[in-house]
Amino acid sequence: MSYIIEPISVFSFVTDPSIKLPRFQRKATWTKEQNFELAISIFQDYPVGVVIVNKEKDESWLLDGRQRRTALIEMRENPIILYDWAKKYIGFKANEDPSELRKNYWGKVDKYLQKEDTNEKDSSAGIYEGEEELEDSFDSEKQKEGLQILLDLILMVHQIKNGASRWERDFNFTDFFYKIEYVNQREDNKINPVKLRKFLLDFKEDLKNKPVTKENFTEYYLDKFAIRDNQETKFREEINHKWNDIYFAIETISKSEKIFIDARIGLIKLTNVSPLDAQNIFSRINRGGTLLKAEELLSAKPFWNAKVNNANTKLKDIVKTMYERIGVEIPKDIYRWDIAATLLQRINDKGLFFDSYKGSAENGKVDIEQITLGFKLISSVFERGMSGKHVNNLEKNTNINWETSIDYLIEDIDKICEILMKDSFFEFFQSWKKPLAKLMGNAIVLEFITIVLEDWKDLGKPTVSSNAYNRFKQHARILFDRLVYEYSTKMWRGSGDSKMAADINNWKERIKPVSQETWLEFISAACNGKYKGENVTQQILTPVLYYYYILTDRSPINALNTQFEVDHLYPQEKFKDNCMVDISNKDCLCNLSLLPKKENVSKNNKSLREIVDTWLIQQIATYADIQQHDFEKYSDLSNIEELKSHRKTLYEKAFKEIRDSKLAN
Repeated sequence: MSYIIEPISVFSFVTDPSIKLPRFQRKATWTKEQNFELAISIFQDYPVGVVIVNKEKDESWLLDGRQRRTALIEMRENPIILYDWAKKYIGFKANEDPSELRKNYWGKVDKYLQKEDTNEKDSSAGIYEGEEELEDSFDSEKQKEGLQILLDLILMVHQIKNGASRWERDFNFTDFFYKIEYVNQREDNKINPVKLRKFLLDFKEDLKNKPVTKENFTEYYLDKFAIRDNQETKFREEINHKWNDIYFAIETISKSEKIFIDARIGLIKLTNVSPLDAQNIFSRINRGGTLLKAEELLSAKPFWNAKVNNANTKLKDIVKTMYERIGVEIPKDIYRWDIAATLLQRINDKGLFFDSYKGSAENGKVDIEQITLGFKLISSVFERGMSGKHVNNLEKNTNINWETSIDYLIEDIDKICEILMKDSFFEFFQSWKKPLAKLMGNAIVLEFITIVLEDWKDLGKPTVSSNAYNRFKQHARILFDRLVYEYSTKMWRGSGDSKMAADINNWKERIKPVSQETWLEFISAACNGKYKGENVTQQILTPVLYYYYILTDRSPINALNTQFEVDHLYPQEKFKDNCMVDISNKDCLCNLSLLPKKENVSKNNKSLREIVDTWLIQQIATYADIQQHDFEKYSDLSNIEELKSHRKTLYEKAFKEIRDSKLAN
């Protein structure tokens, strides 16, 4: 990787056609107020930060700075948008008296600048002994002049009447000419402010340093556009009547363009950067921003922007929806990046592995995790790992045919899901609507999918009842059992990427059962609240609790549209300031049960004896194995050891006798 850091003009930054936006960037979130404060910085001749561009071959991709670039383009090209920001920031009305607007503008700007000045003086970072502060390095007269030009732009547009600004009305000559290039005749002769601004700059440029006069402006129109019959005299009278405002607008637009030519922005130009390096650079110079994920950065690389042919209609529809939610232009074609980014939405895993992402993005937002997992799943299968390095290596993998390979992968995953869902073991698991990723995390679910795929292929891809078909289901149960054990004993803690990669490369060892003695040792410790000297937690025991219900063939009662959560039988409040009971009992396995979420909220900190909801009582009796006549006894914290003894016996039976039977079939 190499890079250079250089200042460039804001004009060059916003007009350079070689700078491309990645296929994916998060939707713009800047407010009108933030956009106008950026305008203040530009017109005040203040620096506006740095942006990051990745250059590969002859293409430059904007990794960081999209929101600034969008705001800079809009404030330069469209004074109407800038006026709208100012209106929100300053707080004036569309019919505000211009003198009052001026007063409010300077008051608001001064307040903002004083705030900025205070913030700078409060921070001594970077000021060393003998180093002068930079307060005198800016030309105060130039700064004030720039802020005056910003005000002039606002006044040029002000006031809005009948949906049109004063600026637009001043240049609406449709009564005199047949066709004017900045007027949209198809939309009731509506002025296009971007085209009008460009027209005025072109006029000034064509003068070749001659002064702007009423005469040359009039002749410019008469030479350029076809005037209607008998309208020239009236047109000249119109120009004469409006000339002061017209001249003011031409000069203001010209001065504002020079602001963007003179203004500078820092450009970090990377060459052949890896996603990891790009992430680190981004995070260090943009600490307040959201860290870019490797998969987002891939959307700015030529390899991932290669067109994919023969995309089916379903894929096209899903990709279209994704870009609508991103809020950028919908591409006409499908590219490699789109294939990976939408992978999870095309898998029919029946809720076994992931949350249902179909339609899950609300309010125009895109689920970043969904996109990330698509790339990681492909790299897990084809590169045998899920780290950023593995994802980056997909570019070098010649075994992937991007026209067909991912479609085949989806078909294979759908087939193994169909097989697993015909197994009562996984059917009971899925009935609780707790996908593997939600239960134990992304690294574990990616390992599970990758290994069962390897095993299924190794067994000849069986799809009907046979010895191989039954062995595949048995191996999937064994792997699930192992992953629950390892998660709950914290074997995955802090090592997800590396452990997962090592496991996949040694996958046949992963489908060998954990010994019964090993499991029973952990169950006994979890029931007592400690494992290897540490207190157990509700989080690490949650998969064990679900697994217990699978082993005992229990699915939710009346589970339609009902959500369940793990909660305590003895309320957590009971353990506070109670020196008679060891605090480790609070989260022990015997004090936890799955309960319906909505009804459990009403339970709050109530003891079992205080519960009056009949259905909640039934749920506790069923899933905590406590009969209602024992609710009184188990409401007294002094009886917790008896509760532990009762439930520990049931857990040990499940993980001794029943587990062996389930894994043997």
